[in-house]
Amino acid sequence: MNWLRTIRRDILFGVFWFIGLFTWDALDSYYSIQRATSRINTDKTTVAQLKGAVVDYVIGAGMAYLCMGIMAGIMLHLLIRILHPQRRSFWPWMFHATALMAVSTILGLARQIITFPSLHYWFPLRRQWAELAEPWWVDIVWVVAALTVLELGRRAWSGRKGFATRLGWAVAYSLSVAWVLQPISAAPSQDNKGMNVVLIGVDALRPDRLHFNGNDRNTSPHIDALLAESAIFTQAFTQLPRTYPAWITTLSGTWPTEHGIRDNLPTADRLIPSAALLPQVMQAAGYATGFATDDSRFSYMVPEAGFSMIRQPVVGLQNFAMSVNEPKFRAFHGLFQNPLGFTFLPVQAFNQSFGSSYRPDQFVEWAVDGLSEMSENDQFFYAMHSCVLHVPGDRVYPWYHMFGQDGYKGKNRFKYSSSGSSLIVAEVEGAKGKKAVRVAEQDLRIYDSGIRMADDLVGEVVTELKRSGLWDNTIIILFSDHGEEVWAPDLPYKWSGPNHGFHVYGDGHTNVLFSIRFPDGAHAGKVINDPIRLIDLAPTVAEMVGLEWPNPVSGKSVLPLVKGQTEEGPRPVYFETGLSEPRYWVPGHRRYPFKSVSKRYKFDKETNQVHIRTKFLPFLIRGKDRAIQLGKWKLVWHSLKSGIRVELYDRELDPLNRVDLAEDYPDKVAELGHLLLPFLEGDNVKTPPPEEWVQKSRRHKRKDNRYINRMRRNSGTLPPNTTAPEDTPPEGADDAEEDTPKTETKEDTE
Repeated sequence: MNWLRTIRRDILFGVFWFIGLFTWDALDSYYSIQRATSRINTDKTTVAQLKGAVVDYVIGAGMAYLCMGIMAGIMLHLLIRILHPQRRSFWPWMFHATALMAVSTILGLARQIITFPSLHYWFPLRRQWAELAEPWWVDIVWVVAALTVLELGRRAWSGRKGFATRLGWAVAYSLSVAWVLQPISAAPSQDNKGMNVVLIGVDALRPDRLHFNGNDRNTSPHIDALLAESAIFTQAFTQLPRTYPAWITTLSGTWPTEHGIRDNLPTADRLIPSAALLPQVMQAAGYATGFATDDSRFSYMVPEAGFSMIRQPVVGLQNFAMSVNEPKFRAFHGLFQNPLGFTFLPVQAFNQSFGSSYRPDQFVEWAVDGLSEMSENDQFFYAMHSCVLHVPGDRVYPWYHMFGQDGYKGKNRFKYSSSGSSLIVAEVEGAKGKKAVRVAEQDLRIYDSGIRMADDLVGEVVTELKRSGLWDNTIIILFSDHGEEVWAPDLPYKWSGPNHGFHVYGDGHTNVLFSIRFPDGAHAGKVINDPIRLIDLAPTVAEMVGLEWPNPVSGKSVLPLVKGQTEEGPRPVYFETGLSEPRYWVPGHRRYPFKSVSKRYKFDKETNQVHIRTKFLPFLIRGKDRAIQLGKWKLVWHSLKSGIRVELYDRELDPLNRVDLAEDYPDKVAELGHLLLPFLEGDNVKTPPPEEWVQKSRRHKRKDNRYINRMRRNSGTLPPNTTAPEDTPPEGADDAEEDTPKTETKEDTE
């Protein structure tokens, strides 16, 4: 029974080795794990749930390390048997076991620093090593190390029988482990009979950063190829630049003020609006329906939305707690980013919110595998949503090499996230301006490389549609839920990194990608410059496949525009902010009564979901800034504690909204104001007649130094100094209460 003792010894060595790695990774992750609970100021019940979620995650990681240790111990045993024909004494065995495990660990770390540099902030030369080396360098060393072991074993077995048998066992075990640890691979799709609809959504994608639209960088080869075969809308706009409300707007064909989803994470009773959703209508018409995404923290789907198949990361508190403060369990990410590993840590599966270790290629396979499942039906509706562009996010190999990122030494070398208030500058001259330019240029390089990551999903989906034959009977709509604001000098708000949904300035976060590829190839390459809205997508699909919609919608099909028909005038575009922050507000803006972010949200332990507190929702709605666009004109409405403030911008001449033209075109303010009134009235916002808005905005503008200075720098017409009746608040205003936090009831703190 000597072999039992030896294999037990080797397995125990492997287990203890991985216990050491787990201890190192856990201690290194302690600060992140602590942040997941200790800095959240909320009720005791939620804190207890948070701690439980963190403990469950750490226990899952520990079990995964135990499994890895057992597997490594078996491999160690087989290698020791190759190196030693006979059982050796303790110290020679210990030397070889330690050497084999140490070499394997060092090579694994060396490779992982190249592929996932954000996991290894501890290594002082990570940037230099990541930029210098390639993964295949380490792979060659692995091969050399394996050949060295084989040669040493061959010499030790010289003149003895049994070497081939032991080598065969080692090879067989290695192949079986490789098979067990392989990532998901998409099953092939099959052709079907019906007319299918595929929606491909790319979170936070700005159309102007596509190579197709003039970006010098080759950011989007597959997207460009699809656009060349599609009808393209250059002036498409979201209604709320946040993912879940944008998707509900898209699927319902109704304004946010109508469907009621006013930001991410609505309460369970508001998660599905009363207005019909496109997947519900298509499901009722006999379509199979599916949805896939790689981020479910702030936006996720449920079967009640009409989706019979949903592929998304685990929804719940653990996803929030651990992804925002991502621990660094490096051995897990090196060996167990696969279905076996996901049995221990399900929250890690295909989850973009764990940015330091995310593998976008695995989500692509998972999403394309969903297409295969959908294709088993006669006709299907399949929506996909990739979040690799969303801030914050890390860049992994090979995307962090792209577009001149190598050599950059700033804090945002590998991470796309908040840049801080140091970028609030009016000019690019001087040290402050030059630093802002350097950081902003790197943000754009990271952003563009993220487009290339999302581009792979589009490419794989298109390839599979063509290979299976579905290409000829599938409508493909490519769009983004919102864009992204990037830095520029002299912005009308306080810059703090890439953002969306916090304000209504600029087109960067509201202008979205929107294209339709027709199965017969009609209208390929046609460019439509008429403005459209995301509310127009559902009515368009309904017309294309002949659906009867069960309720009125505010959107209009875009097919008449595709066919070249002329409408009476441009379609009005309305949009609003989500939950915002003071840095984006003008002076005198309404403030939320719940100062702490954690006080605005509540954890429902029955559904394991985080949502906006019911009591906070009215204050969120009252604090929204809003805008209405008509052609080139854009009217901005700021929500103030007292009085009103509006601004008018020419989007064509001033896309960043630096120069307020309200004093120059008061009639245009009144015209757009009447278009905005129904949205304000829908939220019970009382205002004077739009004809008075310019006059009643003057007092607040004159008190805004940033506004005054920006207008002077850009030769804008300033409002005159006056103490006219515009100082009086509008009738019905009751704003004094909004700055005072209210005592929370027991219901609010559960």
